[in-house]
Amino acid sequence: MKKFLTIVLASFALMSFAQKANNGSASNEPTVIKWIEDKPGPSFQQHRTFPTVPDNLWNELGFKDGIPSSMSCFLLKTEGKTILLDTGLGAGFSQLIPKLAEDGIKPEDLKLIYITHMHGDHIGGLLKDGKVVFPNAEVYINRIEAEAWKAMPGDRSAQAKKVLEAYKDHLHLFEAGDVLPGNVKSIAAYGHTPGHTAFQKNDILVIGDLMHGAALQLKHPEYNASFDMDQKAAAEARARLIKYARENKLTMYGMHLPSPGNVK
Repeated sequence: MKKFLTIVLASFALMSFAQKANNGSASNEPTVIKWIEDKPGPSFQQHRTFPTVPDNLWNELGFKDGIPSSMSCFLLKTEGKTILLDTGLGAGFSQLIPKLAEDGIKPEDLKLIYITHMHGDHIGGLLKDGKVVFPNAEVYINRIEAEAWKAMPGDRSAQAKKVLEAYKDHLHLFEAGDVLPGNVKSIAAYGHTPGHTAFQKNDILVIGDLMHGAALQLKHPEYNASFDMDQKAAAEARARLIKYARENKLTMYGMHLPSPGNVK
């Protein structure tokens, strides 16, 4: 009987060890991020997008055909989790769903979605014909961002309100600085929108719409795109995060950076 109990206990110990090893293996997997160009490129931002840039600087920098850009989102795999960062436009030409399929991911497979902000080219892919596209996903949005769009009157906020209502049972409002599942840190990048948020995992910094024209704004972060809702705050956030990325040797991944979707 004693021998039998010893064997049983040893078996449980081995099972427990194996389970811990399996649980630990997920966290030891390398973190990878994939650029998903939602709108087929190439894309360019024209001078009118940056109305305060003097003509002589625009010409000096060689932007005759515009500044290379894109309309994109990202797929982050880390610690056994697959996280979609923004969802693109959700337009007829959008490549998000086909690109996910290339990785063997169906919309119902996704469990985590982190939103940088609630402009249409970042949340459009959450709904199709008014219906939820990712039925099993937990959606994380900065609290300030969500509340600002809820309080915004008129048609401008209609899409954001529909998204918030459709995903209300799977919605998580976080504060800047919170660490989200997968040990992804949220960082305030307010200005482009009231609660515009960047996300950091190790040396990866996803900057959302911090830059619409990197070839200009990396050198001149003081120049805003016309899309920035609070121009002063947006310029300050851009300068701060560019400095932060450089000091910490981070690679910046942005939703409007040209191919390959990142800069150092």
